[in-house]
Amino acid sequence: MDPVALTSDLIRLPSPSNDSDGMRAVQQHTAGLIRDQVPAARISTGGEDRPWTLISVGPDVPAPLFACHTDTVPVGDAQQWSRDPLGGEHDDVHLHGRGSVDMKGGLAAATVALIGAATHGAGGHLLLTADEEIGSLGAQRTGDVIATLDLTGIIIPEATNLSVRCSHRGACWLRLIARGRAAHGSAPERGLNAVLRLAAALGPALETAPLRHDEVLGTETASIGTFHGGDATNIVPAAATATLDQRTVADSAPLLEHWRRIDGIDEVETILDLAALRTDLVDPFVRSLPAPLDPAPVTYFTDGSVLQGFRPDVPIVVWGPGAPRQMHSVDERLELAQLTKAADLFERVLLSGR
Repeated sequence: MDPVALTSDLIRLPSPSNDSDGMRAVQQHTAGLIRDQVPAARISTGGEDRPWTLISVGPDVPAPLFACHTDTVPVGDAQQWSRDPLGGEHDDVHLHGRGSVDMKGGLAAATVALIGAATHGAGGHLLLTADEEIGSLGAQRTGDVIATLDLTGIIIPEATNLSVRCSHRGACWLRLIARGRAAHGSAPERGLNAVLRLAAALGPALETAPLRHDEVLGTETASIGTFHGGDATNIVPAAATATLDQRTVADSAPLLEHWRRIDGIDEVETILDLAALRTDLVDPFVRSLPAPLDPAPVTYFTDGSVLQGFRPDVPIVVWGPGAPRQMHSVDERLELAQLTKAADLFERVLLSGR
């Protein structure tokens, strides 16, 4: 099976986050291909609003699991793309389209590898999840099924330019809310402006946030992502809300307490709290992989944050085709050479466990 053709087919199945039908279509297409090629494949499904699919092939022996999310970020303004973002087109060098790098290319490579390994009597697993892009929400539904597997390791084929990575920071997203008192816009002194309260609080609070440093993961960061307030131009706003993206190296509790103490912020809600991923660089599974090991963490988070909570006994690596700078970008594109090489390397890993 050709991983390029499969990736093109998957790109043509739009599956933005929160589109359960789109993500289910990607999962069903993938499972159907494997079932056609490997009739003895064992397939389990679940999750109504955030679907997941687990596909296992070969003998019931210890084997790796490939974990792939099936959602993508939105296309955005298609007019800004030089090609159809959902066309799955390719030239002699690149395959183009939303999700080519993040991560339908990695999914296709893992699928092709699983089929190839099964034809040679090797075993392996493929987990397809939903809504990774908005907080690994789908992976959180897979704990029971993951717990039953005899795994040698978990491979997340996100974009790493085919280097093996073993870590990334966690993510703690907060919603920061300020309250005020509404009044007519012509008499602002009669009200309390929530927008001004929150805006005045954010800058100093960011400067004093207790951001920590880790020798492996680097330094924590905090970034305001959205700011909303007010109902109309001629009404003093009674409420304002900002969302905060923090990338963490340790427990998020100190950061949460910091924001709760800020004058001008009346309520703090946790949107997302994912742990950092850490796998020992000298783990035997890591050392066995046929690719260069890069000790630097990837900058993004993955389903690994959730899966390590379910299976702390299993080493998890991030290793897949594509350049990270292409993720979420206009004119997202994946090198064909990396895609085909990934499928070959993944099959080698599965065959090594025979």
